[in-house]
Amino acid sequence: MSLRAGSVRINDVGRTMRAAALSPFRPQTYLNLLYLLLAFPLGILYFVFLVTGFSLGFGLLIILVGVPILLLVLAASHVFAAFERATTRHLLAVEIDSPDYPFLDGEGGVDGARLLVFGIETYAAICYLFLKFVIGIVSFVLLTTMLTTSVVLLLTPLYYDQPNVQVGLINGGEPIHLTPSLALPWNELLVGVEFAVTIAEWEATTLPEALAVSAVGVVALTASLALLNAFAWLSGQFSRLFLGTAGRDALEYVRERTAS
Repeated sequence: MSLRAGSVRINDVGRTMRAAALSPFRPQTYLNLLYLLLAFPLGILYFVFLVTGFSLGFGLLIILVGVPILLLVLAASHVFAAFERATTRHLLAVEIDSPDYPFLDGEGGVDGARLLVFGIETYAAICYLFLKFVIGIVSFVLLTTMLTTSVVLLLTPLYYDQPNVQVGLINGGEPIHLTPSLALPWNELLVGVEFAVTIAEWEATTLPEALAVSAVGVVALTASLALLNAFAWLSGQFSRLFLGTAGRDALEYVRERTAS
């Protein structure tokens, strides 16, 4: 039994590593990158719209002008949520069941407005749109740092010999000394181990050295694309939780338990 379980784990690791290595050759990878690239401007748009709309709406409630503004914000949240469902389906290939919209079937405008204000789908959409701002920031940071670093390393042979360009480990001429250690008390003794590591300065000045750096860039780019694919998958599951029927059912359950 244990051997079989170990074999299954080894196979899972093998499949994961194989999928990561093939990331640059999968069309889905570039759809995932497009989704993550759009997340930042969309997150800013949603955040600014919601903050501005709620601020105006609640601020003008005293003269009743805020009521239609708040209703407009709530209705627009459903429109934005529908757009997010569509992009998640088409770019991330994640299936999301669209929730029902009871406020569209309300008997009259007043009943529809009541269902819009108190509908659980409305607040699931608003929560998602607010959190999309955080997802957008994380996506932007990951894209700019990981991809930029990988591409710079990959293209080293094209610019390593240019004037005023240094490629390598540049630390000002002084070597870096590291002494990691681990010590554990044992009776009245202190038993441990310590290593001395010296990192010297190194610069790619020849084509073979630049090609070696480029090879590191290939590995870094492959690993970066695999990690970005994983983050895109998590973003898709997050969208499915908040914007699909599963999220609505979970929120309904929490509300019922709170009310009881």
